[in-house]
Amino acid sequence: MQTSNRRQLGAASSLVLVAIVAALIVVIIIVSPARQDEPPTDRIELGRPSAAVDDITRTAQQSLITYWTGELPTTYQRTFIELAGGFQPKTPESEPFSCSGQRQTYQDLRGNAFYCPADDFIAWDAAGLFPQLANQFGSIAPAIVLAHEVGHAIQARAAVQARSVVIELQADCFAGSWIRFAETSQDDPVVITDGALDSAVATVLVLRDQPGTTAAAAQAHGLGFDRVNAFQTGYEQGAGRCASFPSEGVVTTELPFRTEAEAQSGGNLPFAQTVQVLSGNLDTFWATAVRRIAAGRSFSSPTLRPVQADRLPECPGDQDPEDERLVEYCAATSTVDLLTTQLAALHARIGDLATGAALSDAWGQAAQAQAGLPTTGQRAGLQRDCFTGAWIASLAAGDLASSPLSPGDLDEALTAIIASTFTDDGRRMDRGGAFGRTKSLRTGVFEGLTACI
Repeated sequence: MQTSNRRQLGAASSLVLVAIVAALIVVIIIVSPARQDEPPTDRIELGRPSAAVDDITRTAQQSLITYWTGELPTTYQRTFIELAGGFQPKTPESEPFSCSGQRQTYQDLRGNAFYCPADDFIAWDAAGLFPQLANQFGSIAPAIVLAHEVGHAIQARAAVQARSVVIELQADCFAGSWIRFAETSQDDPVVITDGALDSAVATVLVLRDQPGTTAAAAQAHGLGFDRVNAFQTGYEQGAGRCASFPSEGVVTTELPFRTEAEAQSGGNLPFAQTVQVLSGNLDTFWATAVRRIAAGRSFSSPTLRPVQADRLPECPGDQDPEDERLVEYCAATSTVDLLTTQLAALHARIGDLATGAALSDAWGQAAQAQAGLPTTGQRAGLQRDCFTGAWIASLAAGDLASSPLSPGDLDEALTAIIASTFTDDGRRMDRGGAFGRTKSLRTGVFEGLTACI
């Protein structure tokens, strides 16, 4: 988030992933049970548990071929032709290979996966990237990357022409449409298990561009928010909707850093300033917004109360004392308590809109209480995620380029939501899964406050 004088607020397609994965692992903790070494007979479960990578990729390939054999004629009126060069896992022992006549080795590919259109094959780092993704995000993660690259092969067969970011987001969308097929098909060899969609969202998030990459860049893939949005669009609406991206447009929120100072700070305000500026902005937002969601009601701003402790103080009448939030609204005292040390650490790891998302959740609970809406339970929590999206949209005020939002702000809010969805031991909190929570955030961003009611 930036401050200004006007407003005091604050061609092979390649995925270069290893550094981004390593950076985000400290933020999104998804702990996988022990590896299941028994090879599958004819089906494999893809989800949060890890599995043998060879089994994952072999079965995912079979499922993807089955899916696109049926879907390509429907979506593009073309017959699916299998990859001429096939699927090529690469290890340090692999022989050199070529794409478009250019010689490559495993070291050239290391940490990456790509589709080579000239020679019609998909290659990936089978020794480093795929095992790392499987260990950190579960067996669904390598399959998601493979589905993305198959999406590029589909684009080649359909002769899709568009700028880079649209091509990449469409491939994410295609991956989401395949996941829905595998989840609902009775005969498919891939079985999508509980938690798979949450892990898929976390995986798509780490494939993002670095903040500050403009959507017009030659190799732009999309920020995390854009990529998750495209993936969920494919899951919800199918490959036909994905096919419309080049003609009907696709959501892109990527911006370049606007000043050298903004680039150096990553677009982030200092923690103390973030808390001061955003809590004041939330007061202003809800002073008007409560009247929109509950006629005749008004909003009384809560008192912000920083806490230097390991746990939030007990709130009289609290019906959810086991919740592990860093910021919480207490109706009995009309306060918002925040764990200063822990929230500052989150701010340092993710960015200022991570702090903003935590504050927004507490102000959203205050708004629910004062509007006479439920404040506890999964539905109320998802509504607050939607409120956060609507509040972020209000910051942009319909014009992202001139808004106080900085590159990566939406990703920071999204990352904070995904990170808070899981406890340290990998159990889902009763707040709901990452897939549902990010969907609610999207609803608020795209459809506004009234869509949250």
